[in-house]
Amino acid sequence: MPAAVIHRQALVHADGSLFGYAVHARVDDDAALLTPTAEDRLVSAAYARVDLAQVVGDRAVVLRATAPMLRGEEELPAAPRSLVVEVPAGWVENEYAEDALVAMRELGFGVALASYTGTLAQRALLPLLDMAKVDLRREDDSLATCVAQLREAGVWSVGLNGDTPHRAARARDLQVDLVQAPLVPRQERGTGRTVTAGEAQHLELVRLLAQDMPDHAQVVRAVSVDPELSLRVLRSVNASTTGIHHHVDSLSRAVALLGPRRLAALVSSVVLSGQPAPVDVLWTVITRALATWRLAGTEVGYTVGLLSGITAALDMSVESVVERSGVSDEVAAALQGEGGPYGPALEAALAHEADDDDAVRAAGYAPAEVARVYFDAMPEALSSAAQMAAPLAA
Repeated sequence: MPAAVIHRQALVHADGSLFGYAVHARVDDDAALLTPTAEDRLVSAAYARVDLAQVVGDRAVVLRATAPMLRGEEELPAAPRSLVVEVPAGWVENEYAEDALVAMRELGFGVALASYTGTLAQRALLPLLDMAKVDLRREDDSLATCVAQLREAGVWSVGLNGDTPHRAARARDLQVDLVQAPLVPRQERGTGRTVTAGEAQHLELVRLLAQDMPDHAQVVRAVSVDPELSLRVLRSVNASTTGIHHHVDSLSRAVALLGPRRLAALVSSVVLSGQPAPVDVLWTVITRALATWRLAGTEVGYTVGLLSGITAALDMSVESVVERSGVSDEVAAALQGEGGPYGPALEAALAHEADDDDAVRAAGYAPAEVARVYFDAMPEALSSAAQMAAPLAA
């Protein structure tokens, strides 16, 4: 029986700061043909099962609504912060669209239009909109015209499909207000900078932790030379959430108690601490790592996902990361997009983040399966990220 699955992408300002997330539920394209009513019912059921705080943290959310929600027949999900209701582009053609949008605004919700193309019906409703989405894949002059119309009306423009350097640059040139894309995009080969000595030290530690039997003494030595990492390890072990009843002062014991996977995530928190939204970036990286691990069926997949995320978040070249970290040929192949035993799982995770079902299938996975794995990983990843990325002074 078909079911709707949750998808999420980041909404980022031109300066790189995070506004919030765009969320929608979608029935897998491979599912049997459904009537709009049946599809709305499945999407509503998916939203009802979701705690949005586990999907967007404490950020604003732009949520694609169903027709019953827009007609006031169903309640909108509770959001942890501000909620912007996304209206399908064709829906504004309904004679009751204006009344429905007025009602949404009176209830205190923001309103976004899913796809703005500048039709007369859409332009008539601009005074009721807070945001409108435009497709950055459009190469003709109509994109610039649409963005200009939105700016004149005081409506924020949101650029869809901003997941390539070319489209991101176009969004900046047109002064698009927000870009919707993966928060940590795919890092293409031949791009990015060289890894620094300090980063190489952290990457080497991640490689050590990925071994079947990590050398404990070697790991402790690698941690001990980094004062900030050492403090974070001790703080993490002694946090009340760990269930440890006695204070741990020994770094060696703290490393043992954390275990390789949590320690690798903690290393990532130190490396990514200078990002504009460190908790959200780390959350995305850990979610990718967990999803790649579960899709690959081996814990090495966790390391593959983690390194992929760190590489992209810090704009490091894939070739430099492979060289300086000393990872195995199999891990290197996955990171460089050359397949191998872990490559398909990473490709499927990246394709899901890009909302590209065809690419998920090309990697050998069902979009609904990958979406569920990714969604199931989010709460665990958020909990880890919030704890590990917290400032040491906290």
